[in-house]
Amino acid sequence: MYAMTPSDLDIDACWRMLRQSPVQAPVWLSLARAYAGEDLRWQAAYAARQAMRLDKALEAGLDRLDIGAWRDDAAGDGQLGRSALADADERANRFAAMVARTPGDWLSWLYLARVREIGGQAGNDAPAAALPNSTQALERAKSLEFLPGETLHWMGVWRLNAGDAKGAVAALGALLSLRPQRHGSMMYLGEALMRIGNVAAAEKAFERAAQSSNPGFLVGLANRVYTHNYWQEAIAILRRAIELRPGDVAVLLTLARIQHEVYALADCQDTLRRIATLSPENPEARLLEAGMLGRMGDAKGHLAMLQLAYDAGGDPRSRLASSIAMTSLYHDTMPPQAVADLHRQLCAPIEAELAPQTRFRNGRDADRQLRVGFVTGDLHRQHPVNLFLLPMLAWFNRAQVEIRIYFTGTMHDAYTRQAEAQADHWRDTSGLDDDAIRAAIIGDGVDILIDLAGHTSSHRLGVFAKRAAPVQATFLGYPHSTGLSQMDWLIGDATVSPKAHAALFSEGIAQLPHSVFCWAPVDEYPLPPPRRDGEAVVFGSFNNAMKLSPQTIALWARVLTSVPDALLLLKAPSLRDPTVHARFAALFAAQGIAPERLIFRGPTGLADMMQEYGDIDIALDPTPYNGGTTTLQALWMGVPVLAIEGGNFVSRMGASFLATLDRPDWVAPDEEAYIAAAVRMAGQVALLRPSRGALRARMMASPLCDIARYVADFETLLRRMWGVYCSGGTANMLLAGSRSAAHTAS
Repeated sequence: MYAMTPSDLDIDACWRMLRQSPVQAPVWLSLARAYAGEDLRWQAAYAARQAMRLDKALEAGLDRLDIGAWRDDAAGDGQLGRSALADADERANRFAAMVARTPGDWLSWLYLARVREIGGQAGNDAPAAALPNSTQALERAKSLEFLPGETLHWMGVWRLNAGDAKGAVAALGALLSLRPQRHGSMMYLGEALMRIGNVAAAEKAFERAAQSSNPGFLVGLANRVYTHNYWQEAIAILRRAIELRPGDVAVLLTLARIQHEVYALADCQDTLRRIATLSPENPEARLLEAGMLGRMGDAKGHLAMLQLAYDAGGDPRSRLASSIAMTSLYHDTMPPQAVADLHRQLCAPIEAELAPQTRFRNGRDADRQLRVGFVTGDLHRQHPVNLFLLPMLAWFNRAQVEIRIYFTGTMHDAYTRQAEAQADHWRDTSGLDDDAIRAAIIGDGVDILIDLAGHTSSHRLGVFAKRAAPVQATFLGYPHSTGLSQMDWLIGDATVSPKAHAALFSEGIAQLPHSVFCWAPVDEYPLPPPRRDGEAVVFGSFNNAMKLSPQTIALWARVLTSVPDALLLLKAPSLRDPTVHARFAALFAAQGIAPERLIFRGPTGLADMMQEYGDIDIALDPTPYNGGTTTLQALWMGVPVLAIEGGNFVSRMGASFLATLDRPDWVAPDEEAYIAAAVRMAGQVALLRPSRGALRARMMASPLCDIARYVADFETLLRRMWGVYCSGGTANMLLAGSRSAAHTAS
């Protein structure tokens, strides 16, 4: 039992006692009460969380303090992890007044140090000169802390969350000699070191953090190292956490999620079975089971399970809405209009809950330099958004546009740092909620804000639904309309977003004059040697398993029937699993295709994968979800691609690329023409095999690879979109080849 502490113990007295022993729950409770009496809710919540960690029986008493959402360590003083704080000066004055009265108040000194630091970064008017500056307050806090290193830990965490990785390293790195076994500090240090590119030191910091024996902490660590693609290390950390706490469903769920994401499907099934014995109706496990259907290539089954979970959850604002929207793109019997209507239906209740900003102070000068913002979390490794955006950044005319990137992701690598170096302004907003990101964008005076995610997993569509800029557009990251009424434009081209398809888009159509994507690889990929004469024709697809729809399988089976000696090579992440092999072999067998005519390959590194294009003669584009990056990669590696022109953006990407390449003979209007073209191309294989270099040369000479021209066209389109806003018009249609816009309401 604890010795009772008087409830009216003052703040200085509490801190004196905590410096003697920090594990006194009643003292933390008294401190929370004292702060609440001063109406210092941030400090009161911090003290309340410390009391609760030490004695859960205090929970009811802490609830009676009326200090807000004190359990949520992301609220309240979590705002100190922002790069700007609207009331930084006001809080600095308040905290300074507090420490003047209670000079031993470590926490208020710490908060004062951080708000003074934020105030300086934000360019706010400085508080009164008599106030301590950030360095002075920080040194005072360090001298008063109740645990060695606590001051630097929190400063490091806040700096990291605000996107100041270098500042975080400066704070957290000092703990290596002071408290090297503070596992949380080492985890955050590893993250900060990764962000600045010091990978070797980051790995050592993560290794120190992994020595923790706290299963809950190990789950967080595993998630963090996984975001940097250390998936094997993440799984090892989780297995250790399970050894420490075998029946912990939360740990098992994290393991299953990572196994699912890295396509360790058999292991994931085993983990899900284990969860089912512990928590039979667990909703997250149910969603992972739905995802397993997708990994197996069953888009319809996946969509049905997502819809059931969405309906059962009763929250139309759930992120399941985006999962449903995304999965519907793979559904091969849902008409394009039905897919478009579903997107609108899913977005409507979300937008109904949000009040968009409608007044902006941006001047309506049609000719001035434009401030353009990109919102993305996908500038890493070989993510398609990174592949297409990174080359663009070097070609913008800075006299015409200023580029601001709002990075919402957690993965940082060499590509992330390249993008940061090429942006005019970079904000790491990964630790911010939608309201904070929106406030930053409005504060920066962005004219045109561009979404690069759509409904993919990293999206921040809430920022756009609330409207953060006068002009908003979606581009590159999602091959369909978002369904958001607050998204003004979809940037496409005359093939993927033709005028005749206007009813499929919630946005106005803004067409680039050539293909919507431009292939300008940032890495070298040498051409593989041609296949030898006399070898069987090999058709191939390197698309993910969900794109292998029943319609696609039936179509490709007809191709193989029409070219009896040909083989089909399928490569996808899911195909590392033998059960997925068996499923697709059975589906093809039902269409009369023997298993020996199928070659299944799982994932490899990108460089190896690019060389594997040398093992196929003709790439087959799936339907209704065409290849995007994979189609351009195939063409770049000298492989001709056969596509079928579908009825919406996602099923017309192949046609867009091939039209820009001036190969209309590789685009079929229907299935019969597709099969006929496959037979014709197979008959020409002796000519196609030695012409890989000629195809790459043709691609390089076309607008499909002319990055300078593409970015110039993109800037022109941005200027036209801005012109519609400046003239008071409404987003409707900006057609390629037309210099005038339809400004009437759509």
